[in-house]
Amino acid sequence: MSIRFLVFSDLHYDTVEDGDERISKIIRKVKKNQLDFCISLGDFCEPVLENKRLVNAILQTRVPMYYTVGNHETDRHHLDEILVFYDMKSPFYSFELENYKFIVLNTCFYSKDGVEEAFYENNYKVKGSVYPILPQEQLNWLREELDDHKKHIVFSHHSFSNEFAKRGVQNRDTIQNMFSAKNVLLCMNGHDHGDAVIEKNGTTYYTANSSSNVWIGSQIDSSETLKEKYSHLNGILTYKEPFAVIVEIDDSKIKINGVEGEYQSVTPEDIGLDNYQWNGVSILPKASSWEVNMKENGSFR
Repeated sequence: MSIRFLVFSDLHYDTVEDGDERISKIIRKVKKNQLDFCISLGDFCEPVLENKRLVNAILQTRVPMYYTVGNHETDRHHLDEILVFYDMKSPFYSFELENYKFIVLNTCFYSKDGVEEAFYENNYKVKGSVYPILPQEQLNWLREELDDHKKHIVFSHHSFSNEFAKRGVQNRDTIQNMFSAKNVLLCMNGHDHGDAVIEKNGTTYYTANSSSNVWIGSQIDSSETLKEKYSHLNGILTYKEPFAVIVEIDDSKIKINGVEGEYQSVTPEDIGLDNYQWNGVSILPKASSWEVNMKENGSFR
């Protein structure tokens, strides 16, 4: 048994200067490796007609492509528009390969006064809202999806482990308990534009680093000296290469093949972040490697 797939996140095609070059590099990596599928963990591009060529370019590799909904895809577009753009029947779904079930969730929801709504035009930033969340409809669906004898890998835009401010899913404790009770081996998310690997109660939570950059504007704005020197950056530190990792699964292990990188020019250290920590994750220019081996009893735990 062998499964190989590529994961990337937060390309932000419309705002990164060299978007075409970055997507070309990702596509070359897809073509170079024998993959079962490829998945974007959100914020790929604005879902408008002129960007449909990006979706079509990946389709031309003949490698199945999957998407999660990112918060910036909802900046100007309703969820139904996003689904049409990516040719998705539902914003949450699952698919199976061998004895694995891959589950894709939509965490772009908020709750206010007990009412759950999908993200649209930053509506989730209203006073008194709780965001991001996994809404009750998906929680119910997820319980049913996990009620089998498969091994499970979960994909989402927002993290189920990041505890910093409002970066991670706010009802994550409920979801973590659900994952630990079932055979959820790995969760992969984007959104945080950084690198993190956290193991908790038998589940590994992996934050895929951005394929474009890190927004760090409030750090630059904290100092008049930094603002004067780095105002041209518009709060963004750009990675030199787009991060994309290949995940390999066989009968003995799950392995994420990490990537080392570098910043194009200005680094976090240059603007006073010597520890390379931001929004609850590492912003070292890398995507971590990770591996877990099968135990003698046939499980990964």
